[in-house]
Amino acid sequence: MPKHYDVVVVGAGIFGSCTAYHCQRLGLRTLLLEQFNIGHANGSSHGKSRITRYAHTDPEYVPLVGDSYNQIAELEEKRKEKLWKSVEKTSFHYYTFDFSKLGLLWAATGNQVHTISGHLKKHHIEHEVITGSQISERYPQFKFDEKWTGLIDPMGGVIYANKWLKAFQEEFRNLGGTIRENEPLISHTEDTTSPLAIKTKNESYTTKKLIFTVGCWITKFFPNVNFKIKPISLAVCYWRAKEECDSHLLDENNFPLLIAKNHDKKEFYFALPDTDYPGAIKLVLDDGDELMGDLSHPRRNNKSFIELPGNFISNHIPVVDSAKPFKVDQCKYTNSPDHHYLIGPVSSKNPDILVGGCGSGSGFKTAPGIGRALAEMAAGKPTTVEVSFFSPSRFGESV
Repeated sequence: MPKHYDVVVVGAGIFGSCTAYHCQRLGLRTLLLEQFNIGHANGSSHGKSRITRYAHTDPEYVPLVGDSYNQIAELEEKRKEKLWKSVEKTSFHYYTFDFSKLGLLWAATGNQVHTISGHLKKHHIEHEVITGSQISERYPQFKFDEKWTGLIDPMGGVIYANKWLKAFQEEFRNLGGTIRENEPLISHTEDTTSPLAIKTKNESYTTKKLIFTVGCWITKFFPNVNFKIKPISLAVCYWRAKEECDSHLLDENNFPLLIAKNHDKKEFYFALPDTDYPGAIKLVLDDGDELMGDLSHPRRNNKSFIELPGNFISNHIPVVDSAKPFKVDQCKYTNSPDHHYLIGPVSSKNPDILVGGCGSGSGFKTAPGIGRALAEMAAGKPTTVEVSFFSPSRFGESV
């Protein structure tokens, strides 16, 4: 007889791990399935660092970030473990703001910075807007002219990504949740039958709710949805200082998080200090090659995805050696057609099938809030944070 669970979550990346944790926390007997080993590098959740920030071009993201900040602060208090590099905290719900702190720098041409500032003002989020020439005064590593405007988000910080993932998985297990790794999902029912029946490589299960948090594999499980997703392979480049004496300018205490958008050239970059590899910043172009037919990475990325970041460094971060990256990793990147998340029911045939996905580029920082929202949906409760903006229904019903 198949084993029964209240909820089965498919995919144990950061979205799935946060979702499973919150489901179990709400008293739902939960199974978390992972097709690879736990902590694998085949998807989008591996590595040591990610960016967290309040600054965003769309105001709907700000409450999700706030919920995640509170959750991580509570986990830090509970686990006595540092989970992100941020401003100093007086307690886990109240923060001190000091604009001498590094935080996050959002640099952009055009009016984007002022739009973001308007969103933050509406939510009473502390920040500062500065001119292009003031950027280099604040951060000597950078060189920007008056075509650029900067926004400083003091709550921006480095997420210790591998620690977040481990923390939510361990807390899920501590609550009695079950994780099955190396157990890919083979099939699931998508009609109105209740409970839902699913089959993996090893077992058969039934469940009241089925939640897919599968990254780029969403195209495999939902081939008939009314929108197209083309996952890509990002060339994640790491760059060292030109001179050894300047290496300290690239560490967590001196190098701020950076998001840079050149709207004239239609180029978008993000950068982090040397958390992953000591002495080497992570600076990446927000673009990449299409994945192979089996959703694996291409053998090597197009050289333009390495050359363009090098050109940006040459123009704007003169202390860094732009000639050649120290190392190049790969990361799978999955976005929806409008580049917003998918959170909620995805199947027109069965409302008990939910999805949380398409979060590449910004989703790690909001994953705790997204996980809570999906768990509340599974439990039939109103969501703590309003997430209807991210409903898959915005694209119309699936076929």
